[in-house]
Amino acid sequence: MDVADFTGKPCRSKMAYEFLPNKKVNIDLESAAVEVLKAGSVEVRTKVLLMIKVENCTVSLFPSGKLLVRGEREEEKAKQIAKKTLATLKESVK
Repeated sequence: MDVADFTGKPCRSKMAYEFLPNKKVNIDLESAAVEVLKAGSVEVRTKVLLMIKVENCTVSLFPSGKLLVRGEREEEKAKQIAKKTLATLKESVK
């Protein structure tokens, strides 16, 4: 998966960027929790949400593929965080 496969837009809070997959994606969060350790540390792990600390941002990953980058106002920096996170996902993406 690559950030080019997603549509990014500022979140309502304006301190976050939301990235939505352009095509239907299903992510196994249990497998993803192991894969994302290459990008950062896992803060919260549930069946419906995986929260990861990447650099100084908090990334929320959902089974639908939705990615929320919190703590970054600039689109390019948020994209880089999303790209770094997505690059780690391999076996967990279906």
